Amino acid sequence: MRILVVAMVLLAGAPSPSLAVVRVGVANECSDRNALQDIAADARLTAIQFYYKGMIQNLTDKNRQICYEAHVLMDESFAILNRTRTLIETNCLSIDVAARIAVEGLCP
Repeated sequence: MRILVVAMVLLAGAPSPSLAVVRVGVANECSDRNALQDIAADARLTAIQFYYKGMIQNLTDKNRQICYEAHVLMDESFAILNRTRTLIETNCLSIDVAARIAVEGLCP
């Protein structure tokens, strides 16, 4: 009887196996922000500009392509590139989502 009582006490006092689970963040969580922060500050805008070059090159609408080239790539104040960088760094957005938000309403 003592053995049964001791066994029940040990089983009742043993930690449950679910307590051993460790929470690990999603692998891609903020990956674009982290990648940008790992490079030099002046290279961040260049990386974003390369993304826009590819995005604009793949557009099928030539009028929109010309408009984006003028307002994004040829803008000497880098307004859209800076806005995209800010969206990525502050809101932890991926570069494609931040880029689309930054150019929203820019060209017809």
